[in-house]
Amino acid sequence: MYFFALRSEVPDGVGFQAFGPVHLAWLAVIALFAVLTLRFLRGRERAQRIAALIAAVLAVSLVVGLEFYFYLRGELNMRTLPLQLCESAPFLLLLFYFTGWDWLGQTLYCLCLPGAIAALLFPAWTVFPQWNLINLQSFLLHALLILGPLLEVQRGALRPDIRHLWKVWVFLAAVVPCIYLIDRRFDANYFFLNAGSPGSPLEWLIQRMGNPGFLLGYAGIVLVVNVAMYGLYALRAHTV
Repeated sequence: MYFFALRSEVPDGVGFQAFGPVHLAWLAVIALFAVLTLRFLRGRERAQRIAALIAAVLAVSLVVGLEFYFYLRGELNMRTLPLQLCESAPFLLLLFYFTGWDWLGQTLYCLCLPGAIAALLFPAWTVFPQWNLINLQSFLLHALLILGPLLEVQRGALRPDIRHLWKVWVFLAAVVPCIYLIDRRFDANYFFLNAGSPGSPLEWLIQRMGNPGFLLGYAGIVLVVNVAMYGLYALRAHTV
C-alpha cells in the first residue's frame, strides 16, 4: 500500500522498529552476503575487479534512480539532494575504481565504510514500512557501500595506511563547512550535522553537549573510528 510513498505520505506506526525482526533480518542478510561474496572471490583477481565495478555502478544507480523518482514526484529540492555522506560515497567509489586516487581510497575505507555500517545499525528511515521503495533502496545502498570498499581492499587497489589519515581529514575540512552552511540555510541534516539518527550515539551527545556543541564530540567519535579502522586492517594484515 505504501510502496511508492514518500516520507510525508507515510502515516505514523507503519514503519519498522530499530533492532526489531525486520531490521535484524536485514542486518543478518547483508552480513552473510558480504562474507560469502568476499570468500567466494578470494584469489580471483579478475572476478574481484568485475565485482568492484558492479558494486560501484549499482550504488550510483540506486542514488540516481531515487533522485529521479524525487524529480518525478516534485520532491527534488535542497533537502533531498544526494549530499549525505552515504549518498555521495557511491560516486567516490566509482571515481576511485577508475583513478585509484589514494585520498579517495582512505576516505572510503575509514569514513564511508564505517559510516555505512553506522547507518545500518541506526537507520534514519525507520518511518518507512518494509516494502517501501525508499526503505529497500536505503538498505541495498548501504549494503553496497560496505561491500564496495571491502572489495577494493581485497583486490589490493585500496591499501589502508594510518600515515595517510590526514588525507581523510583534509577531505572533511573541505567538505564539512560547506555542508554545515547548507544544513543551516535549508534546515537540512546532511552528514547529520544538525541531529542524529534515532537511538544513535549522536542523540546521546546532543542531549549532553547541546547543539552545535555536540559537533566536538562527533569529531572525536570520527577520529576514534578512523584509528580503529586502521587498527583492524593492521591486525588482519599481521595475522594473515
